[in-house]
Amino acid sequence: MTVMNMNTIGSRILQRRKALGYNQRELGKASGVSYATISLWEGDKTAPTGKNLHSLADALQCSPTWLLFGDEDKNPQPPEKRPLALTLDEAEKELINLFRALPESEQETQLSELRARVENFNRLFDELLEARKRQKNNKKLIDKATEDRKTEE
Repeated sequence: MTVMNMNTIGSRILQRRKALGYNQRELGKASGVSYATISLWEGDKTAPTGKNLHSLADALQCSPTWLLFGDEDKNPQPPEKRPLALTLDEAEKELINLFRALPESEQETQLSELRARVENFNRLFDELLEARKRQKNNKKLIDKATEDRKTEE
């Protein structure tokens, strides 16, 4: 049995997709991207961000943080094979019913507000991601400088 390198986002996407029994086309459809995009992500050619990251994490039944960083404390639960077709929970059904009860002008207002909130959340998430990358890079630089000093002594 081959042990997968779980150090990259691509390897985590691939491992989780296979654990769920999906092919790239099925995962792409479930997360709203093409199968070619899934292939690029799994090959670590590019990485999902923002909206795509959240859709992918939902389809893979894991947290965006685990996908990005592989944090042990964020390991996903054992996969639960479920249909990739959209299924709504009770809160989502209620949201749709409430939305449909609003006048059309108010529906547009609510949609605009939700879009703005999601956009702001995605921007914040991207900022946090960049801060974490800088933090990891700084730690590597500090570790290297410490190692270099020890070597000089």
